[in-house]
Amino acid sequence: MKSKQIIAFLIFICFMTLPNHSSATKWAYSLVTWDGYVYEVTNELVTEIEKEIGHVTSYSDMEPLGGNFSNTYKKGTKYFSIKGISTKQAIAVQVKDDQFLKALMRHEQQSTVLNTLQNKLFFPFAAGIIILILMTIVIIKRFK
Repeated sequence: MKSKQIIAFLIFICFMTLPNHSSATKWAYSLVTWDGYVYEVTNELVTEIEKEIGHVTSYSDMEPLGGNFSNTYKKGTKYFSIKGISTKQAIAVQVKDDQFLKALMRHEQQSTVLNTLQNKLFFPFAAGIIILILMTIVIIKRFK
């Protein structure tokens, strides 16, 4: 009977140590990321654009993602430089064929390395726990 209790306890500990991911985010503003920076998209129309500099590569309204991410604009939405303004200050986001909104640089983009590692390490971690449980069962049976 003790071996069943030990196994149950180990399984409980395993589930308590699994990474917990929250998938809902409340956004303070509409944003795009480009070249390692976060830009807040304003309602200000831009009429003098220069050249295309990038586009949205990942979209989510639930969690921040890497790359050229947006919480508002779909994948493929184009970014442009603005005539006379450094891209370190602002960029233009194409919202319609002939309509561009100014996006002001707010801060550096936070790394998503920890989230990526947690997602990639989940299965090896789970496999390790299963192996640990199986080894515990074998050891308990051997010493009976």
